[in-house]
Formats: sequence, structure tokens, C-alpha cells
Amino acid sequence: MSELRVRSRWWYWVAAVPVVAAFWVVTALWIVGVVALVPQAGASAASAVVSIPAVALGVPALVAYLAMPLAAHMDGRAIRDAGGEIPGLAGETPKLGAAIDLVLVVGVYLFFEGGNAVSEPDPVGTLLVAAAVVAGTWLSVRYVRARRDVVVMPSGLREWRAELREGERV
Repeated sequence: MSELRVRSRWWYWVAAVPVVAAFWVVTALWIVGVVALVPQAGASAASAVVSIPAVALGVPALVAYLAMPLAAHMDGRAIRDAGGEIPGLAGETPKLGAAIDLVLVVGVYLFFEGGNAVSEPDPVGTLLVAAAVVAGTWLSVRYVRARRDVVVMPSGLREWRAELREGERV
């Protein structure tokens, strides 16, 4: 374990990606439960499971995924300035994240193309969005794990609060 300390909070944006993906999965499972257990819900399972969480979490998810490459770049730069280096594939997170963002933007465009996008989403757009979500989540988890091996990170709520309060004193 490293003793390197970095005053960068950019990694929080990278860590937000799997959190948003987890919220989407929980929301989708909740919708499946409602549709399956409440016949009056009036939504078909296929369209509701994909569309409702996609629309409800779309803006926060898009912001988190689009911010990930910039955040990984800025955090990696702060780590390099402090004398560390993110190793291997995780070190390429800014470039890979930008490619994933491109796939995500194309998928979102195709998903919402046409008039009935919410009730009948485009299958190619849906596939591209799903692939970008899985790839972006995997990449961000890999980055945060690699960062943990290089940089001292908060391990509990008290340490997180202390780290966040450090910025208030500056």
C-alpha cells in the first residue's frame, strides 16, 4: 500500500459512474417488480424496464459518463505531479473513456431517434447504450481500484468527511 497523498477530488466523478449504473439497475428491477405485481401499472415489461429508468436517470448518468474521461485525466495528472502513476490499462482511462462516451452518445441518439422512442426504443441504440454502460462501469471500477493501490484513499465515512473538510480550510 502506498503512502502517496494527492489533493485531487476528480476521482469522485470516476467513482460516480458505477453508482449511477447501480441506481439504474435497482430502478429497472423496481419497475419489473411493479409491472409484474401490479396489473394496473399499464406498462409492458420490455418498454418500461428499459425506458423509464433510462429517461429518469438519463441526465445524471450522461453527465457522470461524459465527465469520466476528463476526471480521470485531471486526477491522473495530479497523481503524476505528486510522483505516482496509475499503471496499465487503468492509466489509459481518459482515452478509453472518451471512446466509450462516443459509443454512448451514438447509442443515446439512436435510442431516442423517431417519435416513439420511449415506448419502442431502437434496438441498436439500446445495445450501444448498454455496452457503453457496462464498459464505462468496468473501466471506472478498474481505475478506482488501481488508484487505491497508488494513492492513499479514504477508507471510511470519517476519513471522507475529513478529506472533504480539508478543502474548506484552503
